[in-house]
Amino acid sequence: MTGTTDGPDADGPIGRRSDRPLSAALAELDDGCCVLVTGDVSDEAYRVASSRYFGAPHRRRRRVLALTTGATEAPNAWLPDGVDAANDDAAVVRLDGAVRDPAAASGTDVSASSGFDSASEAAGTTGTAGDSDAGPDRLDLDGGVDEDAGPTAVGDPGAIRTAVLDAIADVDGDRSDRLGLRVGVYRIDMLSATLGGDATGSLLREVSRTTRDRGGMAHFHLPRPVSGEPRSDPVVAEFVELLDDELDVIVELRRRETASVPEERWHIIGWGTTEWNALR
Repeated sequence: MTGTTDGPDADGPIGRRSDRPLSAALAELDDGCCVLVTGDVSDEAYRVASSRYFGAPHRRRRRVLALTTGATEAPNAWLPDGVDAANDDAAVVRLDGAVRDPAAASGTDVSASSGFDSASEAAGTTGTAGDSDAGPDRLDLDGGVDEDAGPTAVGDPGAIRTAVLDAIADVDGDRSDRLGLRVGVYRIDMLSATLGGDATGSLLREVSRTTRDRGGMAHFHLPRPVSGEPRSDPVVAEFVELLDDELDVIVELRRRETASVPEERWHIIGWGTTEWNALR
């Protein structure tokens, strides 16, 4: 990954000049990191990015995928080729019925919804997980495991935290390898439209800390029509503020007609900005 640093007038810590080589910055991320993924690209491009950030299929990884109602594809589409969501080292939490479309929130304030109490009214207005979705054993929020069921469907917003953290604990019994745990959430703006900014920020920070403490990588996906520096978009800027010190990298995605795959550019906090690279 070729790196460049932005000029000294770049906004905030992202893109500021640093004497550290890119390899040193990436080495720090290997101890655990939190990544915010954004860009004006299709769901398919986000699936490509997600599959990459979940780690190469030939490496042993523990993977937790949390999907909102915006994700209509089967869970395996978000994982690397050859990785089955039904494996013991994978868990899928479906948030269908617990979140609503971000269009319900104001255009620039991701905390515009009225929080947990009103979220129960939104539940049921969105779709539920399709019967054809393939996935791992259902994580029964009332206790026990239903081995015949599909991915976990969380109907109560108050259960989202428990479902995600329990899924992490269930799959991550062996913490021997660096970045062995991968936790992905698509899409976080849907969480905020239902839970409100404060509750969403608290949830994402806790998921990030839990993942980082286990030496893993959390990647949170926020589709936005970003042009220029990512934080020029007010919604991206709001989530950067919500994640606070937990955030290590903002990844921009783009799709060019001349490119066969989406491209990514990393804004590494405290280091700078990489060149555009193909997502492979």
